[in-house]
Amino acid sequence: MSPSASVVVSRAYSSPTTMKQNHLKRKRNDEHEQTKPRPPSWEALCVLGPYMDPETLAVASCVSTTWLECFSSDDLWKALLTSRSSQRSSPYEIVLNNNTDNISCKHLVSAVETDAKRRRKDQVAEPVKISLTDLSFIVHASTKTKKASVYKKGQDLEFGPNDKFKIQVDVSNAAITAGEDDVRMTWQVMYKGKFFTLADTTRSLDTKHGWFTDELEDKCNRKLVGDVKPSFNGEDVLEKIGFSIVDSDGWGSLLLDGFLRYLQRFLLE
Repeated sequence: MSPSASVVVSRAYSSPTTMKQNHLKRKRNDEHEQTKPRPPSWEALCVLGPYMDPETLAVASCVSTTWLECFSSDDLWKALLTSRSSQRSSPYEIVLNNNTDNISCKHLVSAVETDAKRRRKDQVAEPVKISLTDLSFIVHASTKTKKASVYKKGQDLEFGPNDKFKIQVDVSNAAITAGEDDVRMTWQVMYKGKFFTLADTTRSLDTKHGWFTDELEDKCNRKLVGDVKPSFNGEDVLEKIGFSIVDSDGWGSLLLDGFLRYLQRFLLE
C-alpha cells in the first residue's frame, strides 16, 4: 500500500471520539483568535501621541517597529517642544531660541529632560517636618456674581508614598459656566493658625482644558507653576477644580513629600 493510501485509510478509520476532540480543538482555536485583542492601529497611535509626556513617548517607541515609527515623528516632538516652550521661564524656550535646526526635536527634548533629572537628583532632600494631617486647605472660585468656597482637611486626602500631590474640590454649587470671564481661583493652606496662599489666578473659562498659573514663590528658586485642571458637567457647568504643582524644569509634578517640604519653608519660618 502506498503512503498516500495509508493516510487515507488511517483517516477513514479514526474513532468518532478522536474526530470530536479535533473538532473541539479547532473550535477553541477559532474562538481564541476571534477574542484576542487587536493592537491599536497606527492612526490611533498618532492621535494619542500629542497627549503623552516625553518619558511615556520614549517608552512607547520601544514597543514595536510600528510604534517606533509613529512616536518618533519629528512633527510630534516639535509640537511638544513648542507647547512647553510657551510656558514662562521654560528651558525649552532657551533651546528653541538657539540655532538647533540640525538636531532632531526628539533629541532636544531628551537632552532637556535628562538635564532636569540630573539637577533634581543633585539636590539633597531635607527632612519632612510637617504632616499632611496638620494642614487644612481652602479653595475659592468666584466671578463678579458667583462664589464657592470649599474647606478640606489634609487628613481627608489620601495619597500613596509615591503619589504626586493633587487636591480636587467640588465647586458646582457656584454654577460657574464655561465661557465666563474673570473667574478667580485661589488655593490657600492653613497650618496652626498660619495662612499661606499657594496660587491666586484670574482668567476666562474660554476653554475646558487646563492651564498653568504664573510662577509660584519658592525658597529654592525653582521654577514652579500651578497646574489647574477644571472639569465640567454635561451642561458646561464648572464641577470640579484640580490643582497640583509642577516644576517647569522638566515638568515633573511635586510628590507629596516634595509638596510638604515646599510648604514647610514658608510655614516653619
